[in-house]
Amino acid sequence: MAAPTSAGKSFVLQHYLSSIFSNNTNNSVIYIVPTRALIAQVAEDLVEQFRDFEEEKPEIITIPIDNETPLPKNAIYVMTQERVQLALIAHKNFFAHIIVVDEAHSISEGARGVLLQWVIDDLLHRKNNSQILFASPTIRNLDVFGRLFDIKDVVEFSSVEPTVAQNFLITKIDSANKGKISIQTAGDGRSPLSHVADLTLNQNISSRIDKLVHISATLGHGQSNIIYANGAAEAENIAILLMDLFIDRPDNESLLALSELAKETVHPNYILVECVKKGIAFHYSNIPTHLRRAVEDAVSNGQIDYLICTSTLLQGVNLPAKNIFLCSPERGRRKAIESTDFWNLAGRAGRLLREFQGNIFLIDYDNWKKKPLDGPKDSIIVPAIENTIKNHEDILLSVINDDSVGKITDTENFETVFVRLFSDHMRGNLDKTLTRLGITEDTIEFKTIFDALRLAEQKITIPPSIVRKNPGISVHKQQRLFDILNNYISHSSASAKFLIPKHPRESDAYKSYEAILEVCYQSILDHDTSKIKIYRFHALIARKWMLGTSLSQIIDDQIKRSPQKIIRTTIRDTLKLIENDIRFQAVRLFGCYNTLLTYALDKAGLIDLASSIPSLPLYLEIGASDKTMISFISLGLSRVTAMKLNALSARKDLDVSGALHWLRTRPLESFGLSPLLLSEVREILLLTH
Repeated sequence: MAAPTSAGKSFVLQHYLSSIFSNNTNNSVIYIVPTRALIAQVAEDLVEQFRDFEEEKPEIITIPIDNETPLPKNAIYVMTQERVQLALIAHKNFFAHIIVVDEAHSISEGARGVLLQWVIDDLLHRKNNSQILFASPTIRNLDVFGRLFDIKDVVEFSSVEPTVAQNFLITKIDSANKGKISIQTAGDGRSPLSHVADLTLNQNISSRIDKLVHISATLGHGQSNIIYANGAAEAENIAILLMDLFIDRPDNESLLALSELAKETVHPNYILVECVKKGIAFHYSNIPTHLRRAVEDAVSNGQIDYLICTSTLLQGVNLPAKNIFLCSPERGRRKAIESTDFWNLAGRAGRLLREFQGNIFLIDYDNWKKKPLDGPKDSIIVPAIENTIKNHEDILLSVINDDSVGKITDTENFETVFVRLFSDHMRGNLDKTLTRLGITEDTIEFKTIFDALRLAEQKITIPPSIVRKNPGISVHKQQRLFDILNNYISHSSASAKFLIPKHPRESDAYKSYEAILEVCYQSILDHDTSKIKIYRFHALIARKWMLGTSLSQIIDDQIKRSPQKIIRTTIRDTLKLIENDIRFQAVRLFGCYNTLLTYALDKAGLIDLASSIPSLPLYLEIGASDKTMISFISLGLSRVTAMKLNALSARKDLDVSGALHWLRTRPLESFGLSPLLLSEVREILLLTH
């Protein structure tokens, strides 16, 4: 299904799912989303969808269930492709009657696109008659999904018209010094320009930021507005300047509660703490999910009327507004936004059932690097694996041959493709995979790849079933790490015990993680650890994160480490550190380590030792290692609320039902939670009644 953003794809999908569960049959639905932010949004929408459901409600599950816990009969799993992969590894009987792939165009995006294709293939392998629904903004070649997954009975449904009218307004700068502007309408973006108005702002609008701030403050006053910023730092700067313009706005109880939440969730010095008091907020990828969702709710109910967003707005986040303001928008490293992304952004203008029309202000459009109004609204999807093989074969072959790949920094994409092709080659499925990409056995491409994989096979002793559990890490790198672990184990059982990661609560956990990350940084990231000691710092932060240490405390520690650094920058850098180095990089490194260690111990007959390995990748993903805290998070509570409740519970071994019973038998007022955190607990208790 392809449709503009404002057409309500998620609305349609969620109503369809509620009809599926109304017939009293057991169903397993796997709803794949591209980001953690969308996990929260979709899960909350589904919970609301089933609030008054008369039949047995499905469980809404967002965290992979450990292999010791049986899977529920009726469930909707809302997960990213990484979490689906963890669930596939943990449970051999994890499958879906219905697979929903939201933002399906992300199948074209690098290593994560390759992984998305892979988990869908695995799900279809487990149940080949699963119904699969692909939903995305406007795609020209919807048939690509049928070809890619060899699905014969594909039904395409396209909606090309948004549900509200959209008005594109070219805003010219006639005098930057005096703030003189003229506005022309281009109608739906394709119409001849027509004069609308001339205005004088009496403000200097020489810089991009000044244009965005003063034009939006004037033209968006009293309405809901989204301002597009080229990065997190710029988003904060725009918010600060807008806050200064609206400094006289009176305090509002709801916004003060949101401010308190920002203080608790991130840090008292986080600039969002002050901005939201004046109805202004920003939204970027590294903001903790719970806080980001609270901001989105405040935007939806009109308490926040100016929201400054980065390219995260392109990732399916449901945030429509009356007006959108753009000035030379970029995505990535100073790369002008593509026309298809532009039209996706424009789809946020206009709120269904609230206004008939949304406005997109294109500020200083004559000086944009690209003119997206002239470009196509729809896009042609090329799967990431196909793009890599057909357009970057030389780099891919270097990775398969274990040669140096020079200055290529984004090797993860190529390593993921290598692991996929190697796994298929070892299982005898290579021809099927390549044929679906248009590469048949009689082509030079096929022979070149096949020969390279056959040579690689001679150097690898790890079975493909193990290799494929670490899809983003080269098979050769996995082999190197396995050889190191196997060599240790061969010395003695004491050496083998030394390799077992410690639980975060154990006193020597930091030393354990330091040793593990050192060997991983050497063998997987190719770091010279005699010179680069960053793994020590990451081991320290990883342990704090898994212990449930508050983000505010971690940020405080970082401020003390770099007192000369601007605090705003330290906070932003720490948020990035947690998301990129801990919840992504450390997850995949510890995941690879655990997988290979388990295999090596099993191979050596040390099965009891293998069973004692803690689930560090899961702990790192959610920021908790106590079973009680994990259970609170599994109920749908945010990490910050789960952390505070966990501190009040004497028992740290409560499962989900035990955690729910604990909540129901305690007076809520005794928790000492701020208003928004307390309402979060009340909502969970209401929904699980």
